[in-house]
Amino acid sequence: MKKFDDLLTNFSSEQKIRIGVVCANDEVSIQSVFNAKVKEHLEPILIGDKEKINELLLKFGYSAQVVSGKTEEECAAIGVDMVQKREIDFLMKGHIQTRTFLKAVVDREKGIATSGLLSHVALNEIPAYHKLLLTTDGGMVTAPSKGDKKILIQHAIEVMNKIGVEKPKIGLLAAAEKVNPKIASSVEAEELMQEIQTENPESCWIDGPISLDLSLSKKVAEIKHYDSPVAGDADIVIGPDITTMNVLGKSLTILAGAKMAGLIMGASVPIVMVSRGSTEEEKVFSIVVAMYCSKR
Repeated sequence: MKKFDDLLTNFSSEQKIRIGVVCANDEVSIQSVFNAKVKEHLEPILIGDKEKINELLLKFGYSAQVVSGKTEEECAAIGVDMVQKREIDFLMKGHIQTRTFLKAVVDREKGIATSGLLSHVALNEIPAYHKLLLTTDGGMVTAPSKGDKKILIQHAIEVMNKIGVEKPKIGLLAAAEKVNPKIASSVEAEELMQEIQTENPESCWIDGPISLDLSLSKKVAEIKHYDSPVAGDADIVIGPDITTMNVLGKSLTILAGAKMAGLIMGASVPIVMVSRGSTEEEKVFSIVVAMYCSKR
């Protein structure tokens, strides 16, 4: 699939997906869950200032279940508790500080973190690329260890499986395709490739270290005589650190005209957590991916 609209066209569910919006007292969050592209698939549960939320619902002519929460901390705790009780299929961060929101998610006693590591995955619709591309991690894990990268890979594969890619092709990014013993991430990339090929070869095609151009361009691969199932056809690219992937993600949107959907993986449900300055479109695309990842 090349576009987010392809995901929408192919989406089906026997029942509506319950989305819990934490601190839903802002227009963009409410308009996102009632956007024409997704509203028929969703059952919104809006958590926050009941009076303000009802005012917004009345303003736009919508109706939804509203759960009252007075503070950001209380709203986050309510959302997590409803997930624990299986009353919500996925969460979305509304008008709330990220730190406050995540504190409730990872709380050792009452939280919903399951994998030991939360990671950010971005699915990108890129005009110059022939299919949707997942990039990770540009938003959560600052300097992943080799063990962390295995978890990033698992989360990325899970998302691609959910949207219908059975055996994704993964590029472990580096500055070049040859191992450089002076660059730890280059050495780790080769080790990760060998370990995953040995431990779970049917889960994915994987190559590393591999440069970005080789991962995404068949022409470059042909010029360099580089033979790999990943070359020019990657579904997923995993970066060495948050700076690399954050720069890549912003380069794609600002310079290449890409559209992006972002999710947090590693909890018992997917979490839509885009910045408060994100557009309604970005939130809607993120909701679409979360719908796939949380189908009952």
